[in-house]
Amino acid sequence: MLNSEIMRVFFSTIIMIVLAYNGTSAQSFGGAELDNYTGVAGVIFNPATIVDSRFKTDINILQVNSLIGSDYFGIDFSNLDGFSFEDDSNRFPRSANNFYTGVDVLLPSFQFNLAPKHSIAFTTRLRIVNNLDNVNGELVELLLESGSNGSIKDFTFNQDNFRNNLHAWGELGVSYGAVLLQNETHMLKGGVTLKYLSGGGTVSFNSSQLNGSYDTTSETVNLNGNVEIAETINDSSGNDDFNFFNGNSGLGLDLGFVYEYRPQLNDNKMDEDVLKGHNKYKFKLGLSITDVGSITYRDVQLDRYALNGSVSVSELENDLEQAIEDNFVSTSAVEDISKKLPALIRYSVDYRINRNLYVGSTGAFSLMDSVDPFNNRQLNYFTISPRYESKLFTIYSNLSSVEHLGLNWGAGFRLGPVTIGSNTIFTNLISNNSLGLDVYAGLKIPIHQRITSKNKTR
Repeated sequence: MLNSEIMRVFFSTIIMIVLAYNGTSAQSFGGAELDNYTGVAGVIFNPATIVDSRFKTDINILQVNSLIGSDYFGIDFSNLDGFSFEDDSNRFPRSANNFYTGVDVLLPSFQFNLAPKHSIAFTTRLRIVNNLDNVNGELVELLLESGSNGSIKDFTFNQDNFRNNLHAWGELGVSYGAVLLQNETHMLKGGVTLKYLSGGGTVSFNSSQLNGSYDTTSETVNLNGNVEIAETINDSSGNDDFNFFNGNSGLGLDLGFVYEYRPQLNDNKMDEDVLKGHNKYKFKLGLSITDVGSITYRDVQLDRYALNGSVSVSELENDLEQAIEDNFVSTSAVEDISKKLPALIRYSVDYRINRNLYVGSTGAFSLMDSVDPFNNRQLNYFTISPRYESKLFTIYSNLSSVEHLGLNWGAGFRLGPVTIGSNTIFTNLISNNSLGLDVYAGLKIPIHQRITSKNKTR
């Protein structure tokens, strides 16, 4: 039984790294993305949203979004009392399972209008993303099953193209939006965000090839392959915290456009400024590219190990990293590492059914290579979201398809300055195989545009 426990510790370490950072989401603040009263938070998705908005000024105090998910295990959230990972989760092992966690925090930020057709925003933001890709779930399952019956037999394994990348960084953004084209029925808006990036820390643990076997007689693990480790969080002084003021920095860029089709304005001769407080479109389409850029970490130690030999399970149990260092040959180098942001192409489509009812769709597609040894990527997603929207209150429900996490059903609402929601809440309530869990909440100070009497607008 002890041998089984030791082996489980060794091979599940990669999973526990993720669980330790339980906390951006591929779909930050999902559902709220389409709300015309999202305000300055909309700059996250498309910087063009800040111009011709429903606000004179919008001040964000704090918005937080967190997500954890995996295609390896499904959890029944109705049975969390006395929850056991081994007994109370349904597992879906494959030769390449994936885990994703993230935190996205929009700190104090604000937007305001420079002129009727020009707006500007200032944002501060904190983000943490952790990708754990190509985990041999079949191997993990073997070890879990061995532990449950109290014995473990000799076995061989393969763990190729394993990637674990954790990255934390801060952003200071300046956004500018302008109306590029406007006539009686059409409006085209454009926006850009320039971001100063401050690196908080990164850990990369990657292996392009790793195979081996376990010998029960000698209680050793025989390995053949390679591991590359680069980290800035654990430095020589023993500091294991994120540090956003260490001089590691970079630049980032978001670029977006929004088109609105406004056929109802043909029959409405009111001054355009009078309608600032109302939505004027029948159909809206948005397209943006976000998170273009990188952060350079200087003088990072890279340790590359040739894992060709044996190591005892007792050493692995005591200190995994030390066991690798003591038993295998390494080459070390000090290099500058460039960590690219997890760039996305985003789209949004919104159709106005009547004054307060809308149905829309959003989606995002990663521009990052899934096998890059150092960079993170956000998950692809697609959503459909009907909503009721007004100045003081919005409620919506969204059905999402998220890479690795399957279908999820969520909901959220905005009541004045408060926004609360989850992309997975209904899935978590009704399914015993939830692959993800997320929640978001925000508080802001909105200063709306003037609204004229209802009989003057459509």
